[in-house]
Amino acid sequence: MLRTGLERSIVAVVLAASAAATATAGCFEKLSGPNCVAATWDVASTSGDTVTTTRGLRYIPRDTGSGNGTAWCRAVAVNYTGYLLDGTKFDSSIDIGRPLIFTPGVGTLIDGFEQGVIGMRSCGTRRLIVAPGLGYGANAVKNDSGRVVIPANSTVVFDIRLLQIGGEPIVTCDSTTP
Repeated sequence: MLRTGLERSIVAVVLAASAAATATAGCFEKLSGPNCVAATWDVASTSGDTVTTTRGLRYIPRDTGSGNGTAWCRAVAVNYTGYLLDGTKFDSSIDIGRPLIFTPGVGTLIDGFEQGVIGMRSCGTRRLIVAPGLGYGANAVKNDSGRVVIPANSTVVFDIRLLQIGGEPIVTCDSTTP
């Protein structure tokens, strides 16, 4: 499925606004955004198609994508679907019809998700296997109705497709699903 013109426009506008805000931030000393911290990690081991990082994140690279790899502190747009290990889906940007836009290193998401996009290229896909220590830890996650959707101490899985990297040329992916 191709990304619609409207979806491309929304992603482009949000990323352009993020880049513009970043570029002009130095002009307004009193206006500051959240601090961005680049966490360092390397590949610790590879077993079959699964890569384990020195910080304990496991991921399975799928489609490598094209262009430059994602770096810390640069806005990205991704589509994702999150699952429990038993295959139960608990969240998806596709279900709500818009990509997730965030900046890795700011700390707005769980560590495993932010670390998991580093090095990905536009239109690339990756499966993240996030242990509780890089995920939701000992806290159960509840939906708006109060029902537990992620039990405490759960390892979670995210299928991710990187749609756009802030400041990079817009690439049209053959599919927007992870």
